[in-house]
Amino acid sequence: MSPHSSTIRGLVAALGAFALAAACSAEPAPPASSAVRSAAGRPRPVIDDPSRFGGTIELGGELARVERGSVLVMLRAVGQTAPLWAYFVDLRDPAAERNGLVRRDDGSRALHFTLDRDTTLIGAPLPYDTAFELAALYDPDGDIDSKEGQVRASAPARRGDLAIRMELGTP
Repeated sequence: MSPHSSTIRGLVAALGAFALAAACSAEPAPPASSAVRSAAGRPRPVIDDPSRFGGTIELGGELARVERGSVLVMLRAVGQTAPLWAYFVDLRDPAAERNGLVRRDDGSRALHFTLDRDTTLIGAPLPYDTAFELAALYDPDGDIDSKEGQVRASAPARRGDLAIRMELGTP
C-alpha cells in the first residue's frame, strides 16, 4: 500500500458522496452488465456517456514550484458544487507526469488532462440540457476537506471540448 493511499481513499469517498447527491437529481444510468471498481474497491456505475473534456491548467506563481499537495479537476453543472466527474493528480507522486503534469524548461508547469468515462474517479451520469464548468482546485495537504490554503479556478466546458484553458495560481 502506498503512503498516499489513505489520502486517495478519502478523496474517492468524499467525491463519491458528492456524486451520489448529484446522481439523485440526474437521469438514471442504464443497467450495467459488469461493475467497475473504484479505487477503494467498491462497485460504481458503468458510465455509458462518451463525452470528453480536456485541456491545460497552467500552474502559476508559487504553484509552478510546489512539490506537495494535489490538483483536483472537477466537472460540474454550472451553479453546483458537487462534481459529476473528477480527475486527481498527487503532486507528491514522483511519477505525476504520467497523469499529465508537465515541467517546462523555463520552470513553469502545466497539467494536461482529459476527463472522460475512463479517467474519472467518480461515476455520476451527466445530465442532458445542462451547462457545465470545469473547476480546478489545488490543495496543499491533499485533503479537500481542509479548506486552508486552497486555490481555485474555473472555466466553462462543453462536451467534446479538448482545448479548455485555465490558470491556477497564487501571486
